[in-house]
Amino acid sequence: MTARSGAPETSLPWLRPVLSVIAALSVFLIAYGMIYNLGRPRNLHPDPLLAARLIPLELLAGLLVGALVYRAFGRRQAAAPRPDIQERMVTRLALRRGGRFTLAELLEFSPLTPAQATEVLERMVEAGRLKALDGEGYRLP
Repeated sequence: MTARSGAPETSLPWLRPVLSVIAALSVFLIAYGMIYNLGRPRNLHPDPLLAARLIPLELLAGLLVGALVYRAFGRRQAAAPRPDIQERMVTRLALRRGGRFTLAELLEFSPLTPAQATEVLERMVEAGRLKALDGEGYRLP
């Protein structure tokens, strides 16, 4: 998520698959090591043949975890910003500014994009939670 817009980060499209691959490989190696040592941290008699025979199972566990990580990151990125959070941002800014503020101040001191800021201001004015001042900005009722 970008710090400015609250929207999914588009400059790092490679991050989600890379983290998924790292998680998958990590689980595969951990499973391989556990089976190799028969579940004992300092096993004096490891079983490399068993670990080699169970590589498909270890890979399957890694792929499952990788898919779950990929899915979890996708859900978070696809989540739409919540209007109540945006309205609280606007209200907090208004209170810090003595009840009055401008669109420029909102854009400067909040992570909202211009489109999000305009939308939330219109919604709050329609609901009566803000009053629009003629060309001067907005104020709390």
